[in-house]
Amino acid sequence: MKKTVDYQKLRGFNYTQPDAANDRVFWAEYHHDIVDRDMGYAERLHLNSARIFLSYDFYKENPDRFLANVKDFVQTAWKHGISTNPIIFMGFRFREDELPWSGFMLEAGLKPIYKTLEDPSCWYIGEKYFDDLYEAIGHEEGLLFWDIANEPGYTDNFVTWYDEEPSYVQDYQERPNMELLRYRQEKTWEIVRHFCRYVKSKDQEHDIGVGNIFIFETEPSRTTELVDVIVFHDYFPTRKRMRDALEYAKKMGEKYGKPVLDNEMCCLARANPYDMSIEMHDEYQIGWYLFELMIGKDMWSRVHGVVYPDGTVRDPSIVAAIGGFFRNRSETAIRSDVNQEDYVKRVSILAERTLHAARQNKGSDHSQDVENLLEVCEYAANLLEAGELVPMAYPPTAKIAAYRRQQNVDAMEIEDYLTELMGTLKKACHIIE
Repeated sequence: MKKTVDYQKLRGFNYTQPDAANDRVFWAEYHHDIVDRDMGYAERLHLNSARIFLSYDFYKENPDRFLANVKDFVQTAWKHGISTNPIIFMGFRFREDELPWSGFMLEAGLKPIYKTLEDPSCWYIGEKYFDDLYEAIGHEEGLLFWDIANEPGYTDNFVTWYDEEPSYVQDYQERPNMELLRYRQEKTWEIVRHFCRYVKSKDQEHDIGVGNIFIFETEPSRTTELVDVIVFHDYFPTRKRMRDALEYAKKMGEKYGKPVLDNEMCCLARANPYDMSIEMHDEYQIGWYLFELMIGKDMWSRVHGVVYPDGTVRDPSIVAAIGGFFRNRSETAIRSDVNQEDYVKRVSILAERTLHAARQNKGSDHSQDVENLLEVCEYAANLLEAGELVPMAYPPTAKIAAYRRQQNVDAMEIEDYLTELMGTLKKACHIIE
């Protein structure tokens, strides 16, 4: 029986095990307990689907172990009410003499894939790979739909924009060979279309989609007619640009009579904050997958991720947005006044007394100076953080906690920090002395 998916209600996430540096390492060093913990976080966030990057390289190295790990992931996620959207191909590198994908396209030693794209006679290797995947997880209840390939319009042909045998272009301003670019793009889409047909021929129960880097490439790729769901990625930096893309996506869905889905979005480094992106997609009733759930060791952790392995979060506004609550950015927003009950005056008096006591040198006991100073620092810091009067990338309370973990802290350093906090607090509350 064909699986029915309500794509509008998908609230998903991309997932890589947080202690893994890349997808191959994830599957080679797979840990059931870590996955179980992380899917528990997703369940608590009321997320409902995981998108996972499979690794052909590790499959080729150890197929039994790879397939067992993928099956365990699907079953473990489903135990928490989390379905799985597997990406079958992260590049099409399945010829014996094709170098594996190893990072950005201009990385030294990485050659673009010519042979797999040019030689359909080797495509049976990719077919065998899918056959094994299907046998392992094709009948799992937690399997949602197949993502044929991740961003195929970019992943494998970036270098080939230039020369037939590129010398690893360093100058992005060099004019690309447009004729060759179009040729290589079409070769890429040819293999994508082939595997769309192949996967559908083997599995009529589950939908397929292609994780396009932009919604705008879905029609030129000529995959729209072959997929069940029109999938795209969106990292646009402003509401207007995002709205343009989402409007286009809705029109595409109406034109072809198919659901649309964004299964990659949210990046701090692309001016694409989580709360903005979630709010916009919810407005357009388009399902989504965050990039990504966990904050770990890979290169993306500085700009992606919601939850740390210990269960703490990067930014509570992301959690609020997942739950459907967004910051008030209208004229009805009420600015906080943390001095409404004169607590800024109270902490000012306390700070002055504590600083004065720390300066006394006539037989006074100074063993508690550091802790007393930090106590007042925390008092001031809590007012600043409660009123959102300071940047929260490194909250004052985090710095205070770090001081408390240290041994032999210089009391004068804490005095300087308390003086700084009080200056910030008084300025924010318009207190003139």
